[in-house]
Amino acid sequence: MSDYVISRREGRIQHIILDRPKALNSLDLPMCRALHTALDEAAADTGVEAVVTTSTSEKAFCAGGDIRALRDAAVAGEHEKNHEFFSEEYAMDAAYHYHRVPTVAVIHGVAMGGGLGISINGSHRVVTKKVMMAMPETAIGFIPDVGASHFLPRLCGGGPRGLAVAIYLGTTGVRMNSADALYTGLATHLIDDDERNAFVDAIAANGVADALDRFTLDHSAAGESAVEANIERIEDVFSRDTVQEMIAALEAGEQDEWATSTLEMLRSHCPTSVIATIELLRAGAKAEDLRECLAGELALGAWITARPDFVEGVRAVVIDKDRNPTWVPADLDAVDVDGIRSALARS
Repeated sequence: MSDYVISRREGRIQHIILDRPKALNSLDLPMCRALHTALDEAAADTGVEAVVTTSTSEKAFCAGGDIRALRDAAVAGEHEKNHEFFSEEYAMDAAYHYHRVPTVAVIHGVAMGGGLGISINGSHRVVTKKVMMAMPETAIGFIPDVGASHFLPRLCGGGPRGLAVAIYLGTTGVRMNSADALYTGLATHLIDDDERNAFVDAIAANGVADALDRFTLDHSAAGESAVEANIERIEDVFSRDTVQEMIAALEAGEQDEWATSTLEMLRSHCPTSVIATIELLRAGAKAEDLRECLAGELALGAWITARPDFVEGVRAVVIDKDRNPTWVPADLDAVDVDGIRSALARS
């Protein structure tokens, strides 16, 4: 078990609480195992009508996986250790998705990477007005995972628009607020920040539907969504065949704040990760279910974490924080696309 995961029966619910505030609830292997155990216990308890996941931190729901530990293992050549972590994390994410009862995440503060795995894969994603969501993996030489190749392409109703939004969010790692989360479908409901505890208590007492009826706010209360404001441009740019064409379209268009920041993210993030993300999301859009997507992420993740870009990206962003990584290759045209596709095919 883990000291950082609390699981207890409260009335009608199994209440899972993330309690690693100093690390913004970053997930390590014992936490993933403890979460999976709690989900299994709830599945076996016929009196449990919902699983509710919350955090003790005012700053974060869950900032993702413990990437320092993953980098350390990669540096040591312990790739099987990382494979074990991702395998068990993804199995836990699947347990949220396929659970016999509704799985409700109450998301407040930062939710990135693995934090989206334990929330977006569930049935109810309830956000407060103080939310920052992102899948920032391409900035560290990795790929969006934890089921992102399943849930991202199905945003905004899926189809061509959903895939374009997925590629935009996945390649840039752009930060989203609660309005963006609600517009895209990452979030399903909005509640007031200071009513989180009362909302959970209401589910425990009277069930999910009653609590949502009492506490849900109109989506307009979240404010403006930058994704919604730029949706036509996102669909136009990120529906193009290659990232080089996407960049060219951005360069040829209006040079406002959205375009310049999007260009900066695409140009500065790991070239191999950006192209791998596009390939992964396109495969995920065609996949039959979450399990197929997770298998693809596991195969491609094993390939990409064994490359030097992952070690270098985590160094630049998390350890030294100079944000000046040296990518190999540094040029999008030199990326090993065949290697990416071969890795995906191994899933």
